[in-house]
Amino acid sequence: MFGWAKQPAKPKAVKAKPAIQQAEPARDDSPAARARRRYQGPAPLVAAELLWGKGRLWLEDKAGEKALHWQAAKSETIGVLGAGLGGRPAQIAAQVPTASVLEFDWRADVLKWRKARLPQEGREEARPCYEVNIGMAMPPPRRCQCMISAEPLFAQTGTSLLAWARSALEAGGVLVLEELVNDGTRPPSKEQRHGWLSRDSGHGQWLRLEEQSNLLRRHGLVIGKVKERTGAQLRALKMALESSTAEKEALDQAIKLAPELKTVADHFNCEQKAAKNRLKALEHGALAVYRIEVIKPRADELI
Repeated sequence: MFGWAKQPAKPKAVKAKPAIQQAEPARDDSPAARARRRYQGPAPLVAAELLWGKGRLWLEDKAGEKALHWQAAKSETIGVLGAGLGGRPAQIAAQVPTASVLEFDWRADVLKWRKARLPQEGREEARPCYEVNIGMAMPPPRRCQCMISAEPLFAQTGTSLLAWARSALEAGGVLVLEELVNDGTRPPSKEQRHGWLSRDSGHGQWLRLEEQSNLLRRHGLVIGKVKERTGAQLRALKMALESSTAEKEALDQAIKLAPELKTVADHFNCEQKAAKNRLKALEHGALAVYRIEVIKPRADELI
């Protein structure tokens, strides 16, 4: 007799066992661990931000920054050169909410730390910060109607960024500089120059106002309004140094819990000492501060 072959029994489905999730290690919330997290990052930059304020690597002149240049106030695209950790660009974006704010910086270590600490702070970057290569005049992704230098250029980068800054401007665009100027009767000594800045790029030039103006003209820029702001800088510098006492005391307490943070304290002391040296130089007339507005001629290349 022929019949249908008996079909083999189907194997019973085996339920997959749920994967065992590895428990995340408990967060160390001891006082020493909290101190390390508070001051983590490259010691020179952590120290600078402690002295100058959240998102800052240079003095915040509240009065001067509040009086934004008229060209920036009506611009659609504003560039910030020396954007650092984003403090000044964020302020400008709040002042001109209708503008697109582009951020630029020439310091690879600043850009690296800025990007690395975003997830640590649980936030996303509001705007990208583009790296500018010193000595290379590659234009940015968009040209700006106004470019504001958040930090002194001549004292930190000499003339190495002037060609780039010019290429980053639209024809008729304005570059606003806030420059430290050698105002003494003789050129500053090497010791003085090294004492005025704690984070020296090696490209800085300490020049007289007329020397800076001549170099700006040689780079195809027209000198506009020039205004001395030494008094305002003195007031802002004194306020910053006075308020730094509390930060220094907090850091000293943190070192007792985590002695390795002494490196941050060493850099803080250097940054603070350089600021005090600049304050003395401004008070004694060896240095001055000028706001220099320069314009890219409208007759320039329109590309």
